[in-house]
Amino acid sequence: MKAIILVKDKDKAKSIYSESMIDKLGFNERLIAYTKEEIATDVKSFTEVKYIFSTWYMPTFNEKEIRDYFPALEAVFYAAGTVKYFAEPFMKSGVKIFSAAKANGVPVAEFTASQIILANKGYFQAQKECKRPFFKFSFNKARQIVYSKTGNYQARVGLIGAGAVGSKIVELLKPYNLDIYVYDPYISDERAKELNVLKLGLEELFDNCDVISNHLPDVENTRGILNYSLFSRMKSSATFINTGRGAQVVERDLIKALREKPQRCALLDVTSHEPLWPWSPLNWQSNVFITPHIAGSISQEEQRMAEYMCQAYDDFVKGRNSPYEVTLEMLNRMA
Repeated sequence: MKAIILVKDKDKAKSIYSESMIDKLGFNERLIAYTKEEIATDVKSFTEVKYIFSTWYMPTFNEKEIRDYFPALEAVFYAAGTVKYFAEPFMKSGVKIFSAAKANGVPVAEFTASQIILANKGYFQAQKECKRPFFKFSFNKARQIVYSKTGNYQARVGLIGAGAVGSKIVELLKPYNLDIYVYDPYISDERAKELNVLKLGLEELFDNCDVISNHLPDVENTRGILNYSLFSRMKSSATFINTGRGAQVVERDLIKALREKPQRCALLDVTSHEPLWPWSPLNWQSNVFITPHIAGSISQEEQRMAEYMCQAYDDFVKGRNSPYEVTLEMLNRMA
């Protein structure tokens, strides 16, 4: 066989690689999904496989397994986000890796952009206050919260990280009259000018912005980088958003800063432990709003990732450069 789908969860594979999506690939043979365990029991059947398609929870292989199981393998097409946990042995074996991380970044950016717009209006705290008893008192208090915010006209938005997700957020926010600032050690002056954003240091970003949103990769030098020395600098009514990774945030420091200024707000789609421990103070902090890691692709959005990998496959077999290829250098900076 020339190509297979390789997954841990065959049902997940079916939801992403639909029959119509598989037809686009143009294989003469049926594309079948296998688990690593099935491959290990019948190694000889996979020695001619040139292309692997996968998605969430791609099984991991060491270099010896790759040589033994897939000696003819040329490329892996991963219809999901980060490939960091499995890609390096394949790359060292000369196999090209393609990722739909950019596709997964689209709904993350959409989710974050909507939160930014609503946060600037005080929506999250106000709607919570409105549901309390004593309606008139709650209604008036909710409006006080709203008027402590800036609204969206000329509000200052700070993005920590200006990669695929951060750049897409900038694009989505273009119709609004917002001033957008970024902290990203890797962004060039030319790229910042192209995006029409202003580069700031982390401290300046926390000092000046009404909403601050984290999109840093989860690498060693970013873990715990967002701590009390930064959170304490937030404006008294600022909002912190995290749809990136929980490891960057020192959560006890965030809680401390939120308690000091109750008009501050945190919107957390990711946390250091998921789900949150029952005893985490984040659970009962009134100005913290938690969602269960839903910013990325869900349901029909997942099919976009397969479409990106169909395009990557077409680029590869026709000898074209693909925007979805992952290099070792990119892997070292990837979330």
